[in-house]
This record gives sequence, structure tokens and C-alpha cells, in this order.
Amino acid sequence: MNGPLLDVRDLKKHFAPRTSWALIGPAPVVRAVDGVSFHVAEGETLGLVGESGCGKTTTARLLLRLEQPSGGHIMFAGAPVEAATGARLRQYRTQVQAVFQDPYGSLSPRMRVRDIVAEPIEVAGQFSRKQVDERVQELMALVGLSPRMGSRYPHEFSGGQRQRIAIARGLALQPRLIVLDEPVSALDVSIRAQILNLLQDLQERLQLSYVLISHDLDVVAHMCTTIAVMYLGKIVEMGPSKRIRDAPQHPYTQALFSARLPAHPSGQRQRIRLSGEVPSPFDPPSGCRFHTRCPMVMPICRQVEPPFAAAAGGGGVACHLAPAALQQGQRGEAVLSD
Repeated sequence: MNGPLLDVRDLKKHFAPRTSWALIGPAPVVRAVDGVSFHVAEGETLGLVGESGCGKTTTARLLLRLEQPSGGHIMFAGAPVEAATGARLRQYRTQVQAVFQDPYGSLSPRMRVRDIVAEPIEVAGQFSRKQVDERVQELMALVGLSPRMGSRYPHEFSGGQRQRIAIARGLALQPRLIVLDEPVSALDVSIRAQILNLLQDLQERLQLSYVLISHDLDVVAHMCTTIAVMYLGKIVEMGPSKRIRDAPQHPYTQALFSARLPAHPSGQRQRIRLSGEVPSPFDPPSGCRFHTRCPMVMPICRQVEPPFAAAAGGGGVACHLAPAALQQGQRGEAVLSD
């Protein structure tokens, strides 16, 4: 296959409110995802980061086709899937699976574990009972669980074990891409590293591609090949993980990543506070959407939306100051308003 496994171009999802606005004028539209573009190669991981409400989870739902895009294109293995239906959509969903945030809520408490893992295989309807049983045992061993545990119910497992079960279920149909939506945020800190190591081992062993959504910037920096930073429905910066982590060029990216603890206990950083709240997606600001909170705002930022231009070190950034002014090393520790 030539080109990336997943290629997303100008993806949009606009929601109309549930209430009627017929008597008071045109209904406003929530621009949850508003022109997002990225790609994921075979065996690589793209991380989506940003504050709550920036559009990360909606983007994931669009990739999983749990939501229908309002515009743009999703190309998978060279074929468009944004409008796929019927057999074509079912085939796509076998190739793109998900592991969700809460292992306590994503597993049916009424089903035995072997049945939870077997369900996607049985729905596919291509295997005998013996083949399904063998595949379930193989999957449980693959994620570090004894096949003998298959007769138990989810409540009999720890949080980390439940997430292993969810991962086994996600692997059941041998997907090529897995969307990881906050896969360790509900787990104890002592268990998170085990699950992340498992995901990395599986990626290397099975040549999986991941789209990772996380608020934990250390997890993203550790796991991802490429990082895309979202703000109010748009990607404001994207690039190789090391470049984003060590030399962010957009003021918002700087704020996010400088909030991480320093690598060494003696390290110190100047605090940068972002004032104000994230604007409403009903009525996003003109020009750069970040200008209402940006400590480096200029008049042009309020009027003209910055183009997404190539950035030093790889990737791109949407900022009128980047890359020249922001390459000079203005860094700090940010406290983001809730």
C-alpha cells in the first residue's frame, strides 16, 4: 500500500442544538470539529491532545464512524470511508477498533469474559465454535491473562485486568488501527505503565497503528510518533513527538507542555497563566481562535485566521508568530484555567 494507512482531510462535525430556534432566528451550530487534517502511517501512533471540549473525542467518534461527518474525507488504506454504508462500513469497522477510557463501564457485567472477547468474532460469522474458542484463548494469553479466567465475570477482575480484557476484545478481528480513548486515565498510577507497555508490545508485534487521545501529556510524549494539538475544533500544531515536547512553537502548545513536571527535580520553569475561558464553539472568535487567551496576541490575530504552515523540526503550526518568533525559546510552565 502506498501512502498512509489513515488519511484525514478537512474533517468537520457541526452539531445543531436540540432546542428550536425557529422563532428567534437561524439556529446556531456547534463547530465541534472544524477542518481537521492528519494522517497515520502503518505501525505509528498519533496523539490528539488539548483541553476538554477541544474536539478530540468527537474526532475519535468520526474515525470510528459512530458519528457521520458534516464534511471532509476519511481515507483508510487508500479508500474513502466517510460515507460508507452496509457491507463496506462493516468491513471498515473490523479494521478499525477502539479501547475506551473506563474498563468498568465498557464491559457488560452480565457476560462472562470469554463471551465478551468472543462476541466480535461471532458477529463476524466466519468461524466455527472451535475456532472462536481457540481465538479467545489466544487473545487472552496475548494480553497477559490466563485463558482459564474466561469463565469469570468482569467484576471479578481488577481495573488493569479489565482493560486487558477490553484490549483483547479490540484485537479480536485483527484490526489494523485502534483508537485509544484515554486508555489509562481510569487506572491506578501503578497499573498505567503496565498497560502502556502492553500496548507498545502489541503494536510492535502486530504492526498496529494507534490514534491516542489523552489528557496525560507524559503518556502522549512517551507513546506517540506524532502529536496533534487541538483547540476549539482545530489543530493548531502538529509534529514529531520529540519536537512538540521539547520545542513547541504555538503559544497554546507551549502552555500545555510546559505544565508538565520538569524532567529533573531541580528543574525550574517560569509560570505562564492563560487567562479567560475557552470560547463557546457556538460562536468561535474571528481570526485565530486562541487570540482571546494568548499572551502574545497581535492585532492581526483578531482578524485573520493564521495558515497552517510548515514548522522547524517537522510538522506544522497555525500561528502568525511562528516559526521565527517562537523559535527563540520563550518557554514556561502554564496553569490552564478550568
